[in-house]
Amino acid sequence: MEFMASLRQALLKDRTALGFTLFASLLFILIFTFENINGRFWLTDFDVYYQAARALVKGEPVYFTVFDQGSGIYKYSPVILYFFLPYTILPYKIAAILHFIVLCVSFWYSFILIKRILDRYLFAGSTKREGLLLSAAFVCVLIHLVKELHLGNINSLLLMLSLASLTNLLEKKPWRAGILFGLILLTKPFFVLLALPLLVRRYWKTLGGTALALAAGFLLPALHLGWTRNWALHLDWFRTMLYHADTYLGINTLFYFLKHHLFPGMEGYYQYVLLVLAGLLALAFILRNLQKEKKNGDQAGIKAADFSMEWLLLIAIIPNVFKTDSEHFLASAPLIAFIIYYISRKKLFWFIPVLVVLIFFYGANSTDLLGTDFSNKLYFMGLIGLSNLAMALFALVFFLDLRKGMLKPGSSNSS
Repeated sequence: MEFMASLRQALLKDRTALGFTLFASLLFILIFTFENINGRFWLTDFDVYYQAARALVKGEPVYFTVFDQGSGIYKYSPVILYFFLPYTILPYKIAAILHFIVLCVSFWYSFILIKRILDRYLFAGSTKREGLLLSAAFVCVLIHLVKELHLGNINSLLLMLSLASLTNLLEKKPWRAGILFGLILLTKPFFVLLALPLLVRRYWKTLGGTALALAAGFLLPALHLGWTRNWALHLDWFRTMLYHADTYLGINTLFYFLKHHLFPGMEGYYQYVLLVLAGLLALAFILRNLQKEKKNGDQAGIKAADFSMEWLLLIAIIPNVFKTDSEHFLASAPLIAFIIYYISRKKLFWFIPVLVVLIFFYGANSTDLLGTDFSNKLYFMGLIGLSNLAMALFALVFFLDLRKGMLKPGSSNSS
C-alpha cells in the first residue's frame, strides 16, 4: 500500500518526482534495448536464483552447485529462494524480463525514498532544481546499475529495503522497519553493521521485528522441507558464506588495497581488525550524536537527521569492509545524492571538480568507455573502494557542517 501511494504521488502530485520518474524510465528502456541489441541480456546471477529455486522444489542440491557457468553458486539463505519460486512458473526468458523490471522499479523507488529522507530529515525547506539533482545522482551510479541489471543481481532491491527500513523507523513504524531489516540480513548477513545504531539507541521494537523476521526465515522452510533438510540447508548456507569469504578477493575493500599496494606482508586477520576499527569509528560517531542530542534536545528534528546519516554512512561503507561485488557500491547512491544536494544548497561549486574526479574512479569504470586493459588496471587498483570511502568522509564532513546550522537560533527542519 505504501509503495502504491508513493507511485501515485510520483506520477500525479509531485512534479519533481514525476520528472525524475520519466528520466529514469527512459534510461531503463535504453539499458534494456541495448542489452538485447548487443546480445547481452544474460542476467546470469538471476539464472542462479532461478535454477536454485527449481532445485529446491525437486529436492536437489542447492548449495555448492554451479547452476550457470561463470556466474557462481547460490549464496543466500534457504528462505530467500521462496521469493524466486514464482519466477519458475514462467519460461526463463520471460522470468528474466520480469526480474529486470522488478530491479528497475526497486532502484527507482530507492530514489523516491532518498528524496523523502533528504527533504524531510536532512535539508530544511524545498530544494531548487531538485529533479535535476536527483537525476545527476542517478547518472553518477549508472555504470554500477548497468552491471547490476546485466547480471540480474539484487543489490538494488536490498538498497530499496534498507531505505524503506530507515523510512519506516523515522516514521514511527519500528516493527515494520525491523522486519524489513531482518529480510535484508537473511539475504546478506554483513548488513548486520546496521544493527549498531539500533543497539546504541535502544530501538528494541525494531530489533524485535528483526529477530521475528530472522526466526521466521529459519523456521518457515521447515514447514515445506522438514526439519532435517531445513537444518542441512542452513548448515550449507553457513559453509557457503565461509567459502565465499575465504576465496573471494574483495578487490575494492580497504584491506585488499592496503595489503596489495602498501603493506604486502599484512596478514589476513587484519581484515577483521579493519572491520572492528570501522565499527568503533561508527560507534564514536553515534555516541557523539547522542551526546549532542542530550545537550541540545531534539532541536529542529536533529535526532532524525543524526540517525539518517548514521544509517546511510554504514550502508555506503559496507563494501569497503566486507568482500562483495562491485555492484554493491550502488548503496552509496543516497550519500552521493546528499553531497549533490549539499553542494547546491551551500553553493559549494568549487567542490564539483573534486566530486567529478571521485565519481570517475567510483562510477565510470566501464570497458566500453575506457577499454578493457585500462578498465581492468583501474579496477585491480581498488579505486572504486577508495573513491567510495573518500565520498563517505566528505559526506560526513558536510553533514557535521549542516548539523551546526540546524542548531542555530531560529533554524528549522521539516520532519
